[in-house]
Amino acid sequence: MEVITFTDWSFGSNCYLVENDDKTEAVLVDAGISGNEVQDRLSADGVKLVAILLTHGHPDHTLGAARISGETGAPCYMHELDIQMARAIPPMFLRMMGMEEMELPEEFIAVEDGQVLELAGMEFKVLLTPGHSLGSVCYLTDGVLFAGDLIFRGSIGRTDFPGGSMDLLLESVKQKVWPLPNDTRILSGHMDATVVGWEKRTNPFLAGS
Repeated sequence: MEVITFTDWSFGSNCYLVENDDKTEAVLVDAGISGNEVQDRLSADGVKLVAILLTHGHPDHTLGAARISGETGAPCYMHELDIQMARAIPPMFLRMMGMEEMELPEEFIAVEDGQVLELAGMEFKVLLTPGHSLGSVCYLTDGVLFAGDLIFRGSIGRTDFPGGSMDLLLESVKQKVWPLPNDTRILSGHMDATVVGWEKRTNPFLAGS
């Protein structure tokens, strides 16, 4: 597989296009991007988008989901708790992010902890990792962890939004991330890539977790 990273600089959020080995189909992880970069890459590669996997429901990870889904026909996947949260985001929260309103997909496919999604000839394992939000998930495939806003290079996701909890976040890392092989790549919702072993040794927020 090949992973192509797109960053929306208004929020500094990453989304990842995961193309299968024969470059016929792809999966998009998170959709916090307002431009046409994803569609342009799909067209250039002649690749069909078959799914949009959302790590959580905050606008900086979902704002492009409805448009990209509508243009490609790819369904959107997210945990039920964050589906509910995304549909109930108050206008004040959107205005804090410089948005008046946000269009969401009409339908989502709900994912569950431990579920394995077979998409584009690849397997994505769903790991429920609450802490940044109640329904935050990571997606694990072929030695790569798409971590959303759970863990960053040398940092962690914020826990001061509704549904956030530092205790839950630390427990999620301990239970779901630390058991992974040390060379597992972490592709986060913000900042640069890292690996599990490096974060175990150096992440100041996770020392002793």
